[in-house]
Parts: sequence; structure tokens; C-alpha cells
Amino acid sequence: MATGEKVPTDQISGKFDKLRRDAYLDKRGIDPHQPFQLDLLLPDLNDSQRFIPNDYARSSLFTARNKREARRVLQHEKLFHLHEGQGISLVYTGIELRAEDDELVWLQIMHYAKHVPLGEPFEFSVKDLVRDLGWAKNGRYYDKVRESISRLKANEVLVLNDKAYGKSGAISLIDKYSAINDAEGKLTQYRVWVDPNLIVLFAGNTFTNHSWETYRSLSPVARRLADYIESHKQPFPLKLERFREMCGSTSKTVYGWRRTAREACAEIEASGIAKCVQLHTDDSIYVVNE
Repeated sequence: MATGEKVPTDQISGKFDKLRRDAYLDKRGIDPHQPFQLDLLLPDLNDSQRFIPNDYARSSLFTARNKREARRVLQHEKLFHLHEGQGISLVYTGIELRAEDDELVWLQIMHYAKHVPLGEPFEFSVKDLVRDLGWAKNGRYYDKVRESISRLKANEVLVLNDKAYGKSGAISLIDKYSAINDAEGKLTQYRVWVDPNLIVLFAGNTFTNHSWETYRSLSPVARRLADYIESHKQPFPLKLERFREMCGSTSKTVYGWRRTAREACAEIEASGIAKCVQLHTDDSIYVVNE
């Protein structure tokens, strides 16, 4: 750059954001200049659990809308986050992601990813992924997985956390992939890469573990409630309307959403995730863990 030439503001901002992220990682004992491997950095992870960053779990990134409703296409849209008033927000570009399929697929793919340094490729087959999701081994579910992987690749998520790392950077839930086709042209084997910048969402134990067998058996709305409960040590009462926003639901009536929320509370109790989960007359969900 020539002497006296002005440095673009966005370039300065990008360098500052990276310095802040690096400092955040360094304070948590993670060398920002070395490869990150989740099962080495987070040794408490085990094969019966799946994990999700708290900043995703507490947002409407994965919606629980009626499956008959068409998925929206979002362009740089600010999503709901439970702690938005505390300096945390998400901005999303891409096809709407849902709890019924995309959240489960991504959690399982991240489980595969934990065994290699972030940014390095790992492989799995469509059949393996369907099996590990507990879905039926047939063409419908194979296609469901393929479609979900495409959505997980074709998006950008930007998290802003003023109290921690600042900006996560624009991250696709799957950075990139290559695949092998069968004789009919359908993808059967994937090689996938995950963005190393995802490490900022896990550093400092800022993620939630779910018992995989229990979690994947829940309905989408109950799964969103599980995300809320298990991402807080002591869940505070959750207003019914805020829970609806967290689910991204377009439920038209308060009566109908109350019924849906009560059913989700009953599922959570039956699963053993919490001892008592009830929607009270003040339209708040109260949780007792002990």
C-alpha cells in the first residue's frame, strides 16, 4: 500500500475482530495459531452425547415451525436470541433451518468432526449418518439427509457477543464438502470440512451437551425447550411468548401455543431432562432440576 493511502475501514475492523477472538482464545488456554481438535480441547465429551454452542441453543437458528409451512429464505436477518439485551445477537443468511432435521444432522456431523482438527476433512456415508440419527434406512431419509447437508452448507451465521469474543465471523455450519455419487447420481459418501472459527463458540465450555438417545427422540418443540433448559445451570422462568420466538413458531393463537408448550413440558419431564417443567398461569415455563 502506498504511503499515505487510507486503509479501508472494514479491513481495520476485520483485523481488530481477529485480534479480539485470538485474545479470547488465549485467555482460555487455547493457542489461536494451532489446530483445534474438539475431543482434545474438551476431553469431557463422550460418544453418548452431542453438543451445541450455547449461542446457537438459545436462539431461533433452528426453528420448530409446522413442517407444512414452506421454509423461508433469509438475507442478513437478525434472529431471536434469549440474551439479546445482554449484547448477544445472531445474523443469518440462507434457507431456514429446522429442529426436526437440520439441528440433528448438524449435531451428528459435529460429533464426527470432533475427532479431527477443525478445518481438516473427515468422511462419512449417508447410510452411516441415517443410522446414527436413528432414522429409517430408506430412500426418503437418505434424501432428507442430503437436502439437510445442502442447507447446512449454503448459509452464513454471524454471532455478535459483546461480552466475550466480539464477532464470530461469518461461518457456514458446514464450510464445504465433496461427495461421491452412486450409479443413479445420488450422493452416497461425503468428505466435509468445518470452519476453524467455530472454536470461539466452544472455548470456555460455552456449549451444551445433550444425551443423544434422549434428545433425538423428542419432538422439535420439546427439543428447543431442552436446548433452553440444558444450556442454563439454573433456568429462569421462560415467558411463553419468548419461547414461541425461540422456536420461530407462527402459531396464530395463544391458546394453541399454550397447548403445544404444555405438551413439550410433559415430554421433557417424561424424558428425565428435568424433574418438573410446567407452564404456570402467568404464562411462564418454570423448571425444577432437582
